Amino acid sequence: MRLELVASAVLLGVAALWGAVRGLDLAAAVRPSLAALAVGAACGLGLAASLPLVTAPWAHRMLLLRGLRRAWDSLETDLGPSLGVREVLVLALCSAISEEVLFRGVLQREVGIVAASAIFGLLHPLGIAYVLWAAGAGAGLGVLFTVTGSLAAPVAAHGVYNLLALVYLRRRSNPPEERL
Repeated sequence: MRLELVASAVLLGVAALWGAVRGLDLAAAVRPSLAALAVGAACGLGLAASLPLVTAPWAHRMLLLRGLRRAWDSLETDLGPSLGVREVLVLALCSAISEEVLFRGVLQREVGIVAASAIFGLLHPLGIAYVLWAAGAGAGLGVLFTVTGSLAAPVAAHGVYNLLALVYLRRRSNPPEERL
């Protein structure tokens, strides 16, 4: 959890410094609107609905899902058992805010959606399939930012997805008696 807090602080610091040097108005991009939050939350729910597909017993037999299933299995073994409620909340919220401010709020404005999404994917090195999946998700988050003009939409989408994915991971990794 400390690592996430430090990483998020570093990403936010880089974004703030870069934004200040380049004259990017991050404060205006962060202002939420109810519509942007609703659209983002709906997109996050939609993406999270795919989790049972990736973790289905037969997923390892499908080429498109095989690498994602391996990444998920690794997370389930390495990260899942250590997740408590506090860790889930910190990981979900801190990563969503810091990554969206940097990748959509700064990088996307500077280098475009494709490059920002590719770099975002590379920040998630759980195998080539997961890097490609994360880059695709990053592109979707970039489109949300472009369409709404607010970082609230991609932050909400990213946060809702992370929260639901981490809760799902925690539930799959811990026997029922350990979830309390």
